[in-house]
Amino acid sequence: MRNIAGSLLLLACIAFVSIPAGPAGARELVDRIVAIVEEEPIFLSDVDDAMAEVLYMAKMRGESMPSDSEEVAALRKDLLESVIERQIVIAKAKKLGIEVTRTEVEDAMDDWVSDMVKASGSEAAFETELERQGMTLRDLKAQYRKDIENQLIVSRFMRQQFQNIMVSEAEIQEFYDTKPDSVPGVPEVVGLAHIIVIPKVTTEHEIRVSQRIDAIMERLRDGEAFALIAKDFSDDAGTRADGGRLGTVSLGDLREDIAGIASDLEPGEVSGPIRTQYGIEIVKLDAREGDLNTLSHIYIEMRPSRQDTLEAMQLADEIHDRAVAGESFEDLAAAYSDDSETRDKGGFVGDLEVGALDPQYREALAGLEPGEVSDVLKTAHGFQILKLTERTLGRPPDFGEAREWIRSILESRKREELFQEWLAGARDEIYVKRMDF
Repeated sequence: MRNIAGSLLLLACIAFVSIPAGPAGARELVDRIVAIVEEEPIFLSDVDDAMAEVLYMAKMRGESMPSDSEEVAALRKDLLESVIERQIVIAKAKKLGIEVTRTEVEDAMDDWVSDMVKASGSEAAFETELERQGMTLRDLKAQYRKDIENQLIVSRFMRQQFQNIMVSEAEIQEFYDTKPDSVPGVPEVVGLAHIIVIPKVTTEHEIRVSQRIDAIMERLRDGEAFALIAKDFSDDAGTRADGGRLGTVSLGDLREDIAGIASDLEPGEVSGPIRTQYGIEIVKLDAREGDLNTLSHIYIEMRPSRQDTLEAMQLADEIHDRAVAGESFEDLAAAYSDDSETRDKGGFVGDLEVGALDPQYREALAGLEPGEVSDVLKTAHGFQILKLTERTLGRPPDFGEAREWIRSILESRKREELFQEWLAGARDEIYVKRMDF
C-alpha cells in the first residue's frame, strides 16, 4: 500500500485538494492523539484527512482502491508514517530557523481558495458546497491555515536541502526508450463554445424584496438599533439571532463582495443596500483595529423560485432546438447567453483538455462531431448547451514533448532517495512517540 500513500513528498503535494467532509467541531468529540513528534501531537483526524485526500487523488487518477479492511488498515498505517515524516521535517526546519511570514501564508491561502473555486466551476458553486458542508469561507481558512503554513515550511526545507539534483540527457533518453507507457500522452483537446441560461428572479419577487429593503432603511433612518432590525428581517439564519453579527475578522476571510463593502466603511457606519450575486447586503462596521474588522450584516435572499427555474429551462430548450435546426450558435449566444465573458465571442470558451473537464461535460461531448451541439445540461451554473467546435485526439508524445516531464520524474526520484537517507538520520535526533492505532 505504500505506493498509494507515497512519501512525505507526495503527501505534501496532495494536501488540501478538497473541501473537508464536515465542520471541524463535529469530529473533535471523537478525536484522539495517535503520535507525538517533539511536542506536537498528531491526531486521528490528521490521518483521516490524509486518507480522504489520498483516496480522492487515487480515484481521480484511475488507480486501484483498497478493496478490503486489511488494505484500508495498512494504508492508514502508512499514512500515519507519512504524517509523522512531515512533522519530523517541520520540527527539523524549525530547529534550522526556517520560517514563513503571515503574508506568505495568506497569499498561499488565497491561491488555494482560488484553485478550489476553479475546481468547483464558479464562485457560486464553491459557496454552495461550503454551505452544504455547514461551513463558511472563514471556517475553511481557520481550519487549514496552520496546515498551509506547515506546507510552506516543508516546501522551503525541501528546496534548501535537496536542490542540487542532476539528471543527464542519457538518463532521460533511457527512460523514454524503455518505459514509454509510463510517459503521459499528449491529451485530447476540444474546442468548446457554450450558451448558458441562468434562472433569474421574477419582477414580482424583486418588488417584494424592494419593499422589505425600504422598510429596513426607514427603520435605520429612524435610529433603530441595527441588531434589532437584523433579527426582524435578515435571511441569514446563522447570524440573525445574534443581530446579524459576523464577528471580528480580517477582510481576506470574507466573501469578496462583503469585503468590498466593509472596506469603504468607517466604524459605526452602515452601508446602503448593495446587490450581490447572492442577494442584498447591508453591512455595518462596528469597529476596526488594524486589519481586524468587527462586522454585522442584514442579508435579504434573492434566489430564483421553482417557476423562475422552469422558465429558464424552457428558454434553454428553445435555444437548443433553434441551434439544432441550423440557426447560428454564435448569434444565439450573443442574444441569450448569460455568460458575459463569452457572449460576445459567440460563446467560445476555449481549447480545453478533455481529461480536465467535469464528467458531465465529458459525457455530453463524447458522441459529438465538430459543429454539433449537446442536449441541454442542468449544471450548478445554470442550463448549458455545448457546441463542439473542434477535436484533437490524444497521442503518444515525441521525445521533445516528454523530455521535461521525464526530467521532473527522475529528479523527484533522486530527491526522494536523498530524503529517505536524511530521514534515517533525523529520526535519531527528533523525538517520536506512537500511540495505539
